[in-house]
Amino acid sequence: MDGNGERSAPGIGDLAKDTATNKVGILMDKVGGRFLLRPVRGGKEWEAEPDKVEFPSASEKLQANNAARNRMRRLGL
Repeated sequence: MDGNGERSAPGIGDLAKDTATNKVGILMDKVGGRFLLRPVRGGKEWEAEPDKVEFPSASEKLQANNAARNRMRRLGL
């Protein structure tokens, strides 16, 4: 946490951005010093270096949440 009580990096279960690939996903786990992220619409996890993972911007969060809702709607859920 920083001095204002806010975390400086995403934690497990948070929406996170991999700056190396410019993709946003859900931070699933940390294995062998690397983070595992899963696309918000579902799919295969990918690995990311911890120093390349940050919180997404407000617009990136909105895009990711809309993509997830659209997928659920298409699946009839």
